[in-house]
Amino acid sequence: YKNTKGLLLYLLGNENNYGLVWEGAETENIPVKEKKSTVRKRAKALYKLINEAAVTMKTIDNSHPIALCNGDLQYLDLIVKECPDVDIFGANIYRGKSFGDVFEKIKKKYCKPVLFTEFGSDALNAVSNLEDQNAQASILKENWKEIYENAAGVGKSGNCIGGFTFQFSDGWWKYGQTKNLDIHDLNASWGNGGYSFDYTKGKNNMNEEWFGICAKGPTDKDGLYPLYPRSAYYILQKVHQINPFTNGKSLNEIKYHFDKIQIMNASQKIENNN
Repeated sequence: YKNTKGLLLYLLGNENNYGLVWEGAETENIPVKEKKSTVRKRAKALYKLINEAAVTMKTIDNSHPIALCNGDLQYLDLIVKECPDVDIFGANIYRGKSFGDVFEKIKKKYCKPVLFTEFGSDALNAVSNLEDQNAQASILKENWKEIYENAAGVGKSGNCIGGFTFQFSDGWWKYGQTKNLDIHDLNASWGNGGYSFDYTKGKNNMNEEWFGICAKGPTDKDGLYPLYPRSAYYILQKVHQINPFTNGKSLNEIKYHFDKIQIMNASQKIENNN
């Protein structure tokens, strides 16, 4: 891929650390603590392999940075020790409206740029089983605000280079994966207290088939389907009208920009389109 036009970076893996514990292909509860020595041994081997890959890849292409894709900050101590040749700390992080201590911890312990390889919110309220576009839009707005506030040269930690919103359209295949592919399932497969709009202690609230900033319609005979932008789609249109890396953007400028973005305006646009 080294001569591919538009190549941004190389990304190794996809939250493989969770795969050390999860037993199937579907998303499960995030393993917060794993004390089994056998799992830590496997994790150490995983990160050694990632670093070996990075070293080898740089002998082939030294003009593009190499990132790993971790699940949150799990095994950060092993990453620091075993992955010195990785250029960027990438992570899939789902914590609700705030990324919390991610920026500060990476700056203090790993000293690598931070890239959010996945983040976002589902658009279904698991309590009511009704779509909640505004809750999703609100979380994405706050997530992007933190990314901009921690961008290099802006202020705060100054170690973030951006992120990839998860995801553009709903994944109707995520629950079941081999069945009900023409059904938009309401199943919540894991729990996360960071998403307070529908969290109930002890119950799952994360709906894997509802993470799109665009809703998806049924597939027709040609295998095509319509997309319907949600509030989050229009919020992100506004969010990305400012570039934190240009013209010496300040924290005050970023705050002013995000304060102007109103969730209700996006909701009104949805109603007008319907």
